[in-house]
Amino acid sequence: MDTLFHALVGAFIGECAPKSIKNRRIKGALASMSPDLLNIPCYLYLGFKTDSTLWYPKPEAFYENPWILDHWTWAGWNLSHSLFFWALIILPLVWRLKWTPLLGIAYLSHILLDLPSHSGIWSVQPLWPYNWLLHGWFDAWAWNLQEILMYSTLPAFCWLLMYQLRTREWILWPSEREPSALK
Repeated sequence: MDTLFHALVGAFIGECAPKSIKNRRIKGALASMSPDLLNIPCYLYLGFKTDSTLWYPKPEAFYENPWILDHWTWAGWNLSHSLFFWALIILPLVWRLKWTPLLGIAYLSHILLDLPSHSGIWSVQPLWPYNWLLHGWFDAWAWNLQEILMYSTLPAFCWLLMYQLRTREWILWPSEREPSALK
């Protein structure tokens, strides 16, 4: 999936979270995008090697340069997209620092959404460092701008729908209801 899609899904997860969490939509969006941040060095390096504009490679650059998978910059992507990393690093951080569980859930959503959306040699290794690939059905990261915008309307629509539904009493968390409504 592309980063915009992940951000919108994270914002949707934040919208579903209790209103007592300050900036819950932004926290959800940032946590959901964060696994891709470790891939920035890989993008920049591949963009530099392929003479791409602003060192940002086009999807074709990945298809034409599979050697990037063996480059050290790719290890950050594998690490951040590993369920081991989520379970051994992210969850203990959330628990130890008393962060909202929203951050762990939004981060996990990124990994789970990437499982079906990366195929072939670009498949996700959910148990990295073990070299077990889970082959997806399509390569969403290779979408062009039109496809990104088209497919990002789904989580945006879900977010707007949930935003509208949250104004209804029956979908609120118990802590968000008026004290008289709890009687």
